[in-house]
Amino acid sequence: MDIQAIRAGKHKQLAGADLQDEDLSQSDLSGINFSGAKLSGVDFSGAKLSGAFLDGANLIGCQCIGADLRATLMGANLMQADLTEADLRGSNLRGANLMRARLTRATLAGAFLSGTNLMGVSLQGVDLRGEDLRGANLSGVNLQGANLAQADLQGAQLTEANLEEADLQGANLAGANLAGANLLCAELQDANLEGANLTGSCLVGTAMGQAKQR
Repeated sequence: MDIQAIRAGKHKQLAGADLQDEDLSQSDLSGINFSGAKLSGVDFSGAKLSGAFLDGANLIGCQCIGADLRATLMGANLMQADLTEADLRGSNLRGANLMRARLTRATLAGAFLSGTNLMGVSLQGVDLRGEDLRGANLSGVNLQGANLAQADLQGAQLTEANLEEADLQGANLAGANLAGANLLCAELQDANLEGANLTGSCLVGTAMGQAKQR
């Protein structure tokens, strides 16, 4: 595979390609089809991947620091990927595996996160207002101080998640599993908690005015 040609954006069809551990940092890879490609360990730092197709791609342990990832990543495996300061606005991450990925200062506004595995990820203070997180796995995730107002968390797994001082006002938590979650001083006004499992959760100082419960 001619890596220099890829870096120059001359190859647009790379579905299923094996590019493991290659250096594609600072490259313009916009619109390239990487569907199902083997991309574990690839360095995408500072790369432009806007409009790229990475559905089902293996991106385990890849470096995406500061990358433009406004792309389609449905079902992609991003386990342990470094997404520090990555631009993920509007990205389609439905069903993607982000277990233990690093998302420090990443931008997720408008991203599609339903069914996404976010176990072991720190989302402390992240702005997830109005995001679609239906069925997402957020078990044990650090969401301290996160803004989840109006977010759709229907059926989400939030067991033992840290939601201390999180803003969940107007959020849809119907059927969500919050067993053992830390909701200390969280804001749950107007939230939908119908069918939610709050067994063993910490609700000390939690504001629940007008919250809908069954």
